[in-house]
Amino acid sequence: MSALTLWMVAAAILLLAGGILLWQNAQLHQQQDATSAFVDHQIRNMSQLHTMSADDAETDAVSMPRVESNIWRKFCLRAGIVPTPLFYMMLIIPGLIFTVIAAIFGGVLSVICTIALYVTLCYFRLWLKAMRRHQKMVHQLPAFLDTMVRLTIVGNSLESAFQATVLTTEEPLREMLDRSNRLVQAGMDLEHALLQKARVFRVVEMELIAAVIGVALRFGGRADTVLERMAAFMRDREHAQNELVALSAETRLSAWILGLLPIGLGFFMIIFNNNMFVTMMEDPIGKNMLFIAALLEVIGAYSLYRLAKSV
Repeated sequence: MSALTLWMVAAAILLLAGGILLWQNAQLHQQQDATSAFVDHQIRNMSQLHTMSADDAETDAVSMPRVESNIWRKFCLRAGIVPTPLFYMMLIIPGLIFTVIAAIFGGVLSVICTIALYVTLCYFRLWLKAMRRHQKMVHQLPAFLDTMVRLTIVGNSLESAFQATVLTTEEPLREMLDRSNRLVQAGMDLEHALLQKARVFRVVEMELIAAVIGVALRFGGRADTVLERMAAFMRDREHAQNELVALSAETRLSAWILGLLPIGLGFFMIIFNNNMFVTMMEDPIGKNMLFIAALLEVIGAYSLYRLAKSV
């Protein structure tokens, strides 16, 4: 197979992937427009919503078009990225360039490993961005609870205190709270709105806050005292977690290096010298050696990952 044929095949695959992503993006914008229209209609008819029962309001809010129903959209939402056509172009064009270079100077294995390595690096970059946003959200929660408690003590209800506190909260926590507030304005209970968005953003602490608010709204009680103690507990937990991260930094870094270094070296060797692996794949003994090495690498990487997670 010539280099030109490989180049055309790689370009066709990447263009097909780009077309699928653009089609998904068009559907996303269509669903966003439908959701915005629905929310605007619900806000304009808020007086009618107040006469509805709690169950009917919850049913109407849940029946809204769910923009975050797709796994990829949820992942982009947690990373703080709007999947626009420009974003997809900036994501696909470098991969297309690297694939063409691999097709010209290498072989089929070079093309496959280049695509796999580029996709892995892109996913790792977005995952790291999502993790940093999650950590910042958790760091902002105690200050959010303190402000909400102060507004509750002076006589505001939990709903009013929540809506007022949202206006003073900074990003990225502001985004999750704004989405929850829009659901509340559309007729959903505050507890269910916070719970739904906490699951989308994977903030377990917000699920606990939603449970406390739900109990306070249904049965009453000193919710301000509970929220104040939760804020203090979150600060203590964050301080202890930072100490643990500092103490286990060497172990976790060693696990990452030992787990990723063999994979990176394997991809590097395949991309720049795939003839050796083609020869090994044609030999039964070489093929068995490659399969055993891949299996041992998977087992070792998983063991090191569990080791890093345990500390």
